[in-house]
Amino acid sequence: MKVLALINTNLVLEEDVTMLPDVSIAGTPIHCGLIELERPSFNEDASENEHFVLVKVDAFSCNYRDKAIILKAALKMQEDVNSQAPPFDYFGSDFVGRIVAKGYSVDEFEIGQRVIPNCAYPDPPFPGVAPGAVTNEASKGWLRLHKSKLIKIPEHMNNAVAAGFSIGSQTSTSMVRRVNLKQNERALVLSGRSNTSMFIINNLISKGIDTTILTTSEWTPEEQALIRPAKLHKVDRNMQKWEEDLGEFDVVFDPYFDLHLEKAVNQMKVGGRYITCGYKNQHPAFSENEDEKTPNHLKNIMLKVMLNNLSLIGNCIGTWGDLEKGISDYNENEFIVPIDRSYSIEEGSAFVDRTYNTRGRLGKAIMLYD
Repeated sequence: MKVLALINTNLVLEEDVTMLPDVSIAGTPIHCGLIELERPSFNEDASENEHFVLVKVDAFSCNYRDKAIILKAALKMQEDVNSQAPPFDYFGSDFVGRIVAKGYSVDEFEIGQRVIPNCAYPDPPFPGVAPGAVTNEASKGWLRLHKSKLIKIPEHMNNAVAAGFSIGSQTSTSMVRRVNLKQNERALVLSGRSNTSMFIINNLISKGIDTTILTTSEWTPEEQALIRPAKLHKVDRNMQKWEEDLGEFDVVFDPYFDLHLEKAVNQMKVGGRYITCGYKNQHPAFSENEDEKTPNHLKNIMLKVMLNNLSLIGNCIGTWGDLEKGISDYNENEFIVPIDRSYSIEEGSAFVDRTYNTRGRLGKAIMLYD
C-alpha cells in the first residue's frame, strides 16, 4: 500500500522514495514523500490480539492538533543524525477505514466493515485502554487498534465526510450538551470558519438556537447560505473589544481561548456560560504578531467572571454517546461541515499545504487512499 509520510532526508535517499514538493509550516520545511508499506502480520488467534482489529485506512484528514505534531517531527528530523529521529514519520488523527482482520473476541465488527475513530474522553472505553485520540498516525495506512477505539458508520456517510467526522462531531456534540442551552437563549460562535466551529454551528441550527457567528474572513454568498438562519458578523482581529451592537450572549463557544477569552467574557450576560476546546499557539512557532495584541489579562477576566456569575467550561473531546448521537443525527441532505477538497495520494503535499496554509478554506481537506 502506498502511503503519505514525512521523510527524514538525513537518513533516507531521495531516490529510494517518491519525494513530493516540500511544504512550509511556520517557516519550517516539511519533507513529504510516498512510501510502500506492506500489510503487517496480524495473528487472529493470538492472545495479544484478542480484542484488537487491523484497519486499512481508506481516507484521512488532519486536525489542528496535528499541526504541532507534524512540526515537531520535522524539527526533530533536522537535528543531527544521532538524535534518534526516525527515517519516516506519520500524521493524521481523523480517518475512515475497513476492518481487514480481527481478534477472536471481537464480535462488534465484521470483516470489511467501515469504521471511524472513537476518541471518547475522559472515561476509558475499556479496562486498561487509554481514553482520547485514537492515533496520530492515520497516514500510515495500516492501524492495529483496540476494538473500543472504533465505531461503525452508516452506508450513506461517504468516505470523504467520514474521514473528517469523528473529532469535530464528538467535540461539538459534547460542547452543546454541556452548556444546556435553552430555546430562548442566544449563542455566539467564535472563529466561525474553523472545523470545530462549523460542527457547532450545524448543531445549533438543527436545534433552532438564535446563533451569531464571528469571523475575521470574507464569506461568499454560497457559504453564507450554508449557515442561515445564523447571523454572520465580521470583526477586525486587532480590535481590543468587539462592537457594542453585537449584544450580549448566554453562551459563547470558542475553539481558541488564547485568542478570545477576555473579549468573550465582556460579551456575556449575567449567568452566561463560556466553553472552549482548544488554543491556537500550541507551538511557539505558531504565534503571530497579531496574537501579541490580544488582551487576555487574568485579573480582568476573573473580575468579570466573578461579578457576572459566569461559568468558564473546558471541554476535551466528548463521550461515546456524543459520537453516537453525532452519527445518528448525520443527514447527507442537510447542512454538515463541507468538504473543502479531496486529494489523491500523489497530491500529498498540496493536501498538507491546503490544510494548514490556506486561511480562506471552509471545511476539511481530505486525503483519499482508495
